[in-house]
Amino acid sequence: MGLLVKHVLCSVLAITFAISIFPLTNVSGDSVNPGVYASNSAPFGIPYKDWIAKWWQWTISIPASQHPRDNYTDAKCASNQAGPVWFLADQLGGREERTCTIPAGKAVLIPLLTGECANNLLEIKNDQDLRRCAMAGDEYGAIEATVDGVKIKDLEKYRVQSDFFNITHVKDNIYEPDVGTFRAMADGFYVFLEPLPPGKHDVDLKVSVLNPGDTSYNYNADWTYHLLVEPSTNATNATATNKSS
Repeated sequence: MGLLVKHVLCSVLAITFAISIFPLTNVSGDSVNPGVYASNSAPFGIPYKDWIAKWWQWTISIPASQHPRDNYTDAKCASNQAGPVWFLADQLGGREERTCTIPAGKAVLIPLLTGECANNLLEIKNDQDLRRCAMAGDEYGAIEATVDGVKIKDLEKYRVQSDFFNITHVKDNIYEPDVGTFRAMADGFYVFLEPLPPGKHDVDLKVSVLNPGDTSYNYNADWTYHLLVEPSTNATNATATNKSS
C-alpha cells in the first residue's frame, strides 16, 4: 500500500461478551451483543462515526518506533492514549498474541475491516473519489472474534462511515504518506466495547480477505489481545479502608 494511505486493515475482529459480565441497563449498548456499543449510538456523547475518525487520527499520529501495530509491546499499547476510549491497533498478517494493560473505566475501540483515504493522493480529485477510496478494500472479508470465549453476532451491522475529517500525518508514521494535514474519510467494520470489568479478558481475532478484483487487499491474520483491566481507584481505596478498619 506504500504511499496510498488507504490502509486496509482488514483487521477483523468480532467481539462478544457473556451477558453475565455486562450490565444490560446501559442504553448505549447493543441489544444483540450486550457490552458492544450499537453503531448508531453516541458513546460519551460523541457519535460512533466520529470515534472512527478519532481512531484513524490516533493511529497515524504515532511515529513508527512507538506504534503498537509493529514489534508489539505492552508499553506501546499505551502510546498516545487519552480520554475515555482506549484504541487498539490492527495486525496485518500471521499469528500473534498481545498483552495490553488498560485503566479501569475505559471503553475499547477495535478496527475490524476498515480503510481510510486522504486527499494527499494524486488520484483523489474530489470528495466522491475520497469516499470510493475509503470503501474500496472493505469487501470480501471473512471476519470473526470472541471475547472471553463468546462469539459476536451479526458483524455486518457494524459497518460505519465517518464524515469528512482532517487528519495529520506525522513524520515517520507507519503508513509512510506525505507529512501534513489533509482531508480524509474512513469506512469499515468496527467493534466498540463498553468498559470491561477489572481483570483479564481475552479477545481472539481472525480475518481472511480474498478480493477477486484487487489482490493487493488480500491477507490472513489471527491474533489475540490479553487485556488486563486495572481495578478502579475507588475499589482500591475501599479495599484499603476495609483492611485498615
